[in-house]
This record gives sequence, C-alpha cells and structure tokens, in this order.
Amino acid sequence: MKLPSIIFAAAAALLVPSSLALSPTNCNTADKSRTGSDFVLVEQPDNPNVASLSKKLKKVSVADVFKDGNHKMTTDSAGRKLWEKRTGFNDMDTEKWVPQGISSTADANEGGTVGGKDGWIVSWHRKDDKSVRVTFVDRANDKYRHALLVYPHAADNFREVPIHAGGIMWYGDKLWVVDTRNGIRVFDMANIWEVGSGDAVGKTGSKYSAAGYKYVIPQIRWYKWSSSFPFRFSYMALDRTQEQHTILVGEYQPNTTVPVRMTKYALDESTGRLKMSGKTAKATWAYCVGIERMQGAVSANGKVYISRSNGKSKGDMWGWVPGKAAHKNAGFFPQSPEDLSYDKRRNGRVYGLTEAKGKRYIIDSAAKKVKFS
Repeated sequence: MKLPSIIFAAAAALLVPSSLALSPTNCNTADKSRTGSDFVLVEQPDNPNVASLSKKLKKVSVADVFKDGNHKMTTDSAGRKLWEKRTGFNDMDTEKWVPQGISSTADANEGGTVGGKDGWIVSWHRKDDKSVRVTFVDRANDKYRHALLVYPHAADNFREVPIHAGGIMWYGDKLWVVDTRNGIRVFDMANIWEVGSGDAVGKTGSKYSAAGYKYVIPQIRWYKWSSSFPFRFSYMALDRTQEQHTILVGEYQPNTTVPVRMTKYALDESTGRLKMSGKTAKATWAYCVGIERMQGAVSANGKVYISRSNGKSKGDMWGWVPGKAAHKNAGFFPQSPEDLSYDKRRNGRVYGLTEAKGKRYIIDSAAKKVKFS
C-alpha cells in the first residue's frame, strides 16, 4: 500500500534559497526537506568520574558479559526469539521492565563480532523511567545477561539513569542511548564493572551494588540538544552501508498534527564521536516524515526501514526511498514493534523487537522481504 505523496524528494531542498529555508518546526509545507544545520547537538565534557571509579571496581570485557549469560531465550515456530519465562523469573510478562531499543555487534564494528561474540544488545526502561538496563544476548546459544546503566556522579559513586531509552546504537566501544527531550547519552563499553550483590544502587559503606545486577556500564558523555525548538529523540540507528557512517534519529508522535521529523548526524570513524565543529554537531540531513506512531527507523543502502505501532493490532513496516512515496508493509510485525537495527551481513538483515506484555520478541528479518515503492 503506497502512502500518498506526503514524503517528497530531499533533493528539493537544493532548490530553496538559504534565505527562504523552511522552518524546522512547521511540517505543513509541500517541500518536506529541512535544513540539517538547524538541528544542533553540543558535546558535553567527558565524565572524569569514570576514570576514578575504574580504579576502584573490577573491569570486565564485553565478551565476559556475553559468556556469563544466566538466562536463555527460546525460538518459536515463526523464528522469533522469546525472553525467558519460568517460575520465579519472567521477562516476557514483567510489568516492571519494558524492552525498547536494539543494536548488535554488527553495529559495533565492521567485522560484526566483538571479542569473538556475535550478539544483540537490547535496552529496557523501567516502568517509572527511573532506571535503564541493557541485555547482552549471545546468538550462538541464546543465553543472555542483564546489566544496569549508571551515571557516575562522584569520584567514588554512581546512581541510576532515569531515561526512557527508546533507541540505542553500539559503535566501537560505546553504547549510544537516546534521552527523549535532551539528546543522546553515551556509555562506555570499555569500562564495564562487576559489582557485588545487593538491592541498593551505588556505594554502601565500602561496597558497591546495582539493584541485584552483576554488571554496570557508566555514562561517559552526553550530546545535549541545543536548538531553540524541541525535538523528540525517540529512536536511533547506525548506517554502516555508506562510506560516511551516520546515525539516524527520529520522533515518535501519536499523530501528525505536530511535526514528525528524522535527522542524520555524521560520525567520525577515527574518534568514534559525532563529526564536530568545535564541540558542536549539526545534522547533515533533516526531513518531515508524515507517518504517525513511528517507533523505530534505520537507513541502509539508500533506503529507510520504519516500524509503526498500531495499538493492539500488528505493527507495520514502511519502506521508504527518499524522493519516492513510502510503501506500507501492513502487519509485518507482531503487536507493538519498537527500535530497528541493520546488519549488512548475510545479504542484509533488519533486527527489531516488540514490547507488549506476553508478546515480547527479538525479530530477525531478511531486508529483501520489505517492499519499497
């Protein structure tokens, strides 16, 4: 099913004189392209407490966490991965935690593995948005282990990270996590720490714990949203298929009476950071996308894959080539699809996940199954 022409060629922006640049806050125009430089992020100083704490806590590798899986996914007849559900432990039905973002070792580096491991990483927000955990899933055996994201607020202490974590992206030795109203937080996968048991988060006496989780990953930096208008950081994904690596971020909105936009930022492969002018990063591309309830999107090979939720009904996958109308692949997903990620290995795979209680899956789809106009 084709979407009526609410999505127009990004190239049209080249025909608009800079003095007549279209407003980034108004999508009610025929030309849907926007000026990327209007969408500004400013890099904040790296957190010095990460280095201080790394001297006090036991550091482990990504491979160590993958090898230490203490839960196991199963696979249903449709090839979907299901979280563990057993007496005393139930990730399929828990109301405390809800899965949101997905990335993989194929994002982390060009070879597709990290420390010899091929796996996914998934973010979960706590229902009250007071904390975030991430899950390392080893694809070789479907075993997984949760870890807690933390913010080192002192040279000898850390606390929970109170964000929704709607989308994530693993790049090099850093995990990028969207912060809905504030930009992007970056966590240091080169400083994963093992802590003791206990219900508290942080230092108690001379010991450290993390709400029962064995491992914590600290926030190292923050890209702060710095434009004068609001932008909703709902999801994000990496594009490794072009010479210039980019991240795509976009907005979930329940309807199109407000702006619904996507932007791209260029990455510096040599530093693992955004391409900067000083400490400022400006988007290289921005667009008004007239699709409501977008939960995730990823670009690859000049195409954009978009997941849309439909309440209690199956979710849709939209296939969009900028410059053409979007194509609706109706019912492509189970109920409540979320973030997306792309793996260029094996002829191209699109990874997704769902959040509905009792219907939580990791979904591995062939990119060629998605239709485009």
